Amino acid sequence: MAEVPESAGQPENKKGPVLGQRVLRGVLLLAAPFVFFAALEVALATLGYGGRYPLFVESQNMPGRLEPNAKVVQRYFPGRDTKLGIDPILFQKTRSADSLRIVVQGGSTAAGFPYGRWAGLAGMLGDRLEAAQPGREIEVISTAMAAVNSYTLLDFVDEIIEIEPDVVLIYAGHNEFLGIFGAGSALTTQRSRAATLAHLKLSRFRVYQLMDVLLSTARQSNAPDEDDEGAGEAKEAKRTDADTRRGQTLMAHAASSAEIPLGGEVFKLGVEQFEGNLRQILSGYQRAGIPVLIGTLASNERNQAPFAGSVSEDVDPAQLKTLLERARRASALGDRTAAREALETLLQLDPGAADVWFMLGKLAAGAGDRDRARNAFRKAKENDRLRFRAPEAFNALIRSLAEEFDAGVVDVEAHLAGSAPLGVVGEELMLEHLHPNARGYFLLADAFHEALEREQFIQKSAYPTRDQAMRDKPITALDHLLANQIVREIRGNFPFRPDRIEVPFPEPRGPIEELAKRLYDDPTQWLASMESLLKLHVRAGRIQEAVVVARVTAQAVPWEWSANLAAGRLLAKLGRQRRALIYLDRSRRADPDNPATLQLLVRTHAALGHDDHVREVLAQLATVDPSHPAVDDLEDWLLNPAEATSPGRDE
Repeated sequence: MAEVPESAGQPENKKGPVLGQRVLRGVLLLAAPFVFFAALEVALATLGYGGRYPLFVESQNMPGRLEPNAKVVQRYFPGRDTKLGIDPILFQKTRSADSLRIVVQGGSTAAGFPYGRWAGLAGMLGDRLEAAQPGREIEVISTAMAAVNSYTLLDFVDEIIEIEPDVVLIYAGHNEFLGIFGAGSALTTQRSRAATLAHLKLSRFRVYQLMDVLLSTARQSNAPDEDDEGAGEAKEAKRTDADTRRGQTLMAHAASSAEIPLGGEVFKLGVEQFEGNLRQILSGYQRAGIPVLIGTLASNERNQAPFAGSVSEDVDPAQLKTLLERARRASALGDRTAAREALETLLQLDPGAADVWFMLGKLAAGAGDRDRARNAFRKAKENDRLRFRAPEAFNALIRSLAEEFDAGVVDVEAHLAGSAPLGVVGEELMLEHLHPNARGYFLLADAFHEALEREQFIQKSAYPTRDQAMRDKPITALDHLLANQIVREIRGNFPFRPDRIEVPFPEPRGPIEELAKRLYDDPTQWLASMESLLKLHVRAGRIQEAVVVARVTAQAVPWEWSANLAAGRLLAKLGRQRRALIYLDRSRRADPDNPATLQLLVRTHAALGHDDHVREVLAQLATVDPSHPAVDDLEDWLLNPAEATSPGRDE
């Protein structure tokens, strides 16, 4: 009888294959969501939905140049027209070895609001450095835009490192509570730093962008239906709110009447996020070997009353009224001692009464008491519960973190205060609560200019002097008029008023005002408006004003030969031949065979004694237009320079 194997008649052992199948199924189940979202990401990309908006993009007007992306704000406001953006300052895609590249980071003040690009750090510094060192390629690039805070600055760090700047300039902090992703802002749903940083990372994916939009839509659709109790009132309030906010500034929308007491939970959250983000920003640049200069923050303390600073509700109203009346009556009678005693009694009842501190500051300022005025105005700002102005805790953090990460501190606050009565910044330098006027913006840039000299990023230059640079600052008459209108509108809105009022543009009283009104109505007419303003100045013999307009226009459109020729011609007329060459060379690159440009180039090089350049350009002019009447004159000039009339001196 045949031998039967031991396994005969027993069931087959399937433990191995079954276990393998279970593991496979588990892996597939785990992988399925990732595969699904990856496929959805590819599908959304194919359909052109969403996407990552890079900080810098190729220039459409000048090949080989990059510029800040006008759509980068879509990272933070997907699908919304917020009218925010970064000024398109062009720079070389591949930088030259001997160039100086400076990048500016910050919010609306760093960007130059409400004047625009040339009041901002990049515009003001770039224009001044061009005058001081016309023979060196200096690029001052702005990444600043309104309503952003340290989250956005941190989000830009890696892309800024990629363009290899020599130094980064930072002026930011006023938007930390009420800007995009601010601790007390209505513009964010994230209420912790970890959640906000995760949101910024995830928002790089189209799937997340789609989910974000769907969730926002769902939240809006959860409003009460008309049949619900109180729905009619709710819908009417919603309509009224929408009508109001249509005319509000973005920051007014962000605030949403949110009051943030000094030392409260939201205040602490704002300080923590500023410290955490600034630490990461400075650490990132330090690891990349990129120096940073960071400015302390200044605001209007002497002339801006607190937006939310009433005495606490715990104070007896009758006692409050009595003390306030006593203080006002004594002040009106010139009895500062009695007025101060009444106010100090109020502060004993409520040490955080910001408006009482402000009144005390005004009283001390009237008496010329510098130290007491500075202390009181500072207390008023610190206790203002509507936090459009950065607290002093931020300046302390700026100084301590700069020391920790070996960054340079630019004491903007002290620089501006040094030019203000009693050493307290007020309306002589500020348009409203924190945006500088034209002089204030010059001083802001001047503080960074001094720091760049101190740290030896730039050489000290005899020209232009500080006073000359102040007179030549690149802010035009149109910029002043439009900025004044924007400030009037701001003051006609929250937080300066509880309800918004219409502020029409003033009736023009002259040709420049008419230009400003047309540009206000149609901002797309900027280039045409600047050309018209230039003609008005030239006809009136206002050459200093004309050259500012010509420079600003040429800097905005470096690819346009005519704008650069106009700037070069006016600079040469003023005897600034070295700087004129910058614009004439641009004009030549834009239109190499333009006789007018070539003629002026020959004259300018001749004035500077550049004989080789004179011969080279003159030969081209003779080739382009042999019958041009300038050819014989210029040849005589070259052969007999002693008998020629000098085209002007170079400063």
